Formats: sequence, C-alpha cells, structure tokens
Amino acid sequence: MNFNESLINLKEFRTPRLLLRQLKYGDLGDVYDFCSNLNVARPMTWETNKTKEDTLKFLDEVITGYKTGISGEWAIEMKKTGKVVGVVAFINWSNKHRCIEIGYFLAEDYWGQGIATESLKELIQYGFHDLSANRIEGRCDTDNIGSQKVLSKIGMTFEGTLRKNELIKGEFRDTQIFSLLSTDYNERSNLLKGWIE
Repeated sequence: MNFNESLINLKEFRTPRLLLRQLKYGDLGDVYDFCSNLNVARPMTWETNKTKEDTLKFLDEVITGYKTGISGEWAIEMKKTGKVVGVVAFINWSNKHRCIEIGYFLAEDYWGQGIATESLKELIQYGFHDLSANRIEGRCDTDNIGSQKVLSKIGMTFEGTLRKNELIKGEFRDTQIFSLLSTDYNERSNLLKGWIE
C-alpha cells in the first residue's frame, strides 16, 4: 500500500481515553494553547507560536495536505472533555523502503500521563498491520528525556546519536534515533498472544 494514499482518508483511532482524528479549524484555540508554550516548543524544530495566526498557518498546511495524502497528523482529543491536548504524527515516510518516522507534541499539563504512549501505540499498530511498514522510527533531542522514555515504552530500540544534525532554535543539536522493525513487533505480538491463550 502507498502511504500517501492511505493518509488521504486518515483513519480515526479510539483508545480508552483518546480519540485520534484529523485536525480541523475548530481546534485552533486548543492547538494555539500548547504551541505557544515555550516548554512544548523548546525541543521542536518549529518556533513557538506567538499569535493564533501562526497556529492557523500550521492548521492550513495540515488540513490542505489531508486532501493529497501529504499530511500525517492526528489530533489527540480527550474523549471526556473534547479538548485537543496534542498532535501525534507520521512525520516522514518512504514508500520504497517501507519506513515511517513518528513524532508527537503534547500540552504541558498532560505530560507524564501516558497519553503520548497510548497514542503512538495506535500508530505503530496501524503502520505494521495496515500499511505493512518494515521499520518505524522515532527521533528526539538528546536532552529530551521524556521523549526517550516514551520511545522506549512503545518498544523501540535505541540505535545511536546523530551528531549536530538538526538546527533547533539557532543551534545545531544532536538527535537520538530509536526504531522498531516489523519482525520484532510480530515476534512480540505472537509471544503476548501465546501468554493470553
């Protein structure tokens, strides 16, 4: 399956606490709240949103991209409140190499509650089961301990550090890279299935 074609009709996911769905213009206020937070934006390649117009540009790009399959962003909505508290995404992908890079950012008030882990597990299952990915990877800044823990929790293996590979807030930063292969994922799934049976 072509990854772009699958993203044109972006699939929704439901977990016990969350709805993962397309971003929409009605999410502007919620998305601006966390994109304007210095702590949320600090490890990201994008700049802290200073105005709602900055956030609207982001939403414009994503929503337009849904039509052609170049946007892989899901809003993370809390089912109890309907509030959007973050974004989880397929950031990059290669159809040739069957590889997907995942990423996320989350409102600071919701850090440490397992929301990123819960969201990314859905995307990983989707990537391997529905899209037949061979490899799914995640990257984070060497100082981003929280994201390192999340990537480990979802079963990824630390592969190494890319030195000074990204320009973030005017400074070249090191990036840690984690990955999960379809063979590893299937072996773990079969092992867990055996335990349940």
